[in-house]
Amino acid sequence: MKMILFFQSTTRKSWRQKLDGILRYAKGHDWFVQLVERFATASDVRCALENWSPAGCLVDRAMSNGRAPDSVFRGFPTVYLDQNPKMPSSEHPCLLHDSAATAALAVQELLALGCRSYAYLGTEKGFNWDAPRLESFKADAKRAGHSVAVLHRKSLVAALRSLPKPCGILGANDYCAMEAYHATTKAGLSIPDDIAIAGIDNDEALCESVSPGLTSVEPDFEGAGWRLGEMLTEEIARIDTSRPASPFPRTEHYGPLRIVRRGSTSADRGQSLPVRQALEYVRRHGCERGISVDAVAAAMGCSRSLATSRFRKETGRTILDEIHDVRFRSMCDLLARSSLPVAMVVDKCGYGSDGFAKKLFLSRTGMTMREYRTQHASEGEAFRGTH
Repeated sequence: MKMILFFQSTTRKSWRQKLDGILRYAKGHDWFVQLVERFATASDVRCALENWSPAGCLVDRAMSNGRAPDSVFRGFPTVYLDQNPKMPSSEHPCLLHDSAATAALAVQELLALGCRSYAYLGTEKGFNWDAPRLESFKADAKRAGHSVAVLHRKSLVAALRSLPKPCGILGANDYCAMEAYHATTKAGLSIPDDIAIAGIDNDEALCESVSPGLTSVEPDFEGAGWRLGEMLTEEIARIDTSRPASPFPRTEHYGPLRIVRRGSTSADRGQSLPVRQALEYVRRHGCERGISVDAVAAAMGCSRSLATSRFRKETGRTILDEIHDVRFRSMCDLLARSSLPVAMVVDKCGYGSDGFAKKLFLSRTGMTMREYRTQHASEGEAFRGTH
């Protein structure tokens, strides 16, 4: 069994998803993955390398803006994850998040609302993935005839009050989006009527801690973990066969997996509070197998018969239709943007029966899931090799 060191923290959901992808890959390749969470200096890293004598190393650089630590990992097959593209490695390959493509998915959601103004709240810490998200937002907004205001924490509440309403805000990640969310409520404004907000990472602990919930784009972190494993296997094989390294180590990219829509970007204006609560409940739980019309009625605070009649009157569709719509959109996203097996896509979208889900999908699209994936593959290509 090969010992693989993964230098990374697991304090955030996105990092744990990367680890999940690596562990899934490791199971089929006779690897033991040792997580190294606490490392601050080159000396710490060297100590870990000496203690474990790994066959290879994976290094998550998402929260580091400095130069690639090539000298520390010299002699070990190594792949970096999210190394600063302005300071690329001269020795090791890298898998890099396409931050602009991920932001574009959130921006499309905000622009579709037809807001009067748009704004961005970044980390203000200079992370290499922050600026591309703002630039992507500006470019897409400009094509739609809008400009983008850049918000600052010191004057956030005042800025939100002064922006033309309705306003669409993108947070650099879910933490930034939640800052905008709470500042909006502090300013006495309504979400999403006055301010619509979208984040990035889809950390449910944050996104579903508020009502209405926070819409967020989920990058393909688990798929990135799997690809890291493949890239490291290639590096180990290259060194084992004494093949020389490329003078320009390759960089590959991973992109967004899907957008998870919640009430912070809802267009359900003019509907009663119980129906909004129902829509929010279905957005949150629509892909869970346990969801039922009775559960949605309970979220509305009324009987099943009253809930179904009120929901249909205000939305023009049934509660069950809404559940299937949420599941269908999720299936489309996963088929187009991931390489998950069809059976796993069906399961993730809440269907216990492959046959029923496939029939429903065929009736809505006129295509099988595999045909849909083939036709839409270019929209969600997860990995693109570059030099």
